[in-house]
Amino acid sequence: MRRRDVTVGTDDDGIEQEIRQAIGSRIAELRRKRKISARLVGEKLKISREAVTHIETGRNNVTALALWKLATLFRCEIDDFFPAVPDGYGLTKVDTDKIAQEGGQKAAGWAKELFGAKKKSQP
Repeated sequence: MRRRDVTVGTDDDGIEQEIRQAIGSRIAELRRKRKISARLVGEKLKISREAVTHIETGRNNVTALALWKLATLFRCEIDDFFPAVPDGYGLTKVDTDKIAQEGGQKAAGWAKELFGAKKKSQP
């Protein structure tokens, strides 16, 4: 049987990269605000300084455990790394306005693409 090369990807790849970059940017911002070096963060996470930099630039994913450790180190809440997630299966205008206010227009755009608009119920 002949082997075929297959590229696996989705339309969400670009959005996922932007989300990784936004989370990484927030990590870098909180780290700098607290005057903690990337080297020290790497030591606490048991990764290299370079790996910390790759997380902060969105090149690498960050694990849930690493986020918990970062929140502990930075003395913040884990959700400080993320834009707000709306309740329900879709977004209302109020939801997207709140996300835009708290996380910016990019965060609101990601949320719209990921969750879609809330369907209006029939009377």
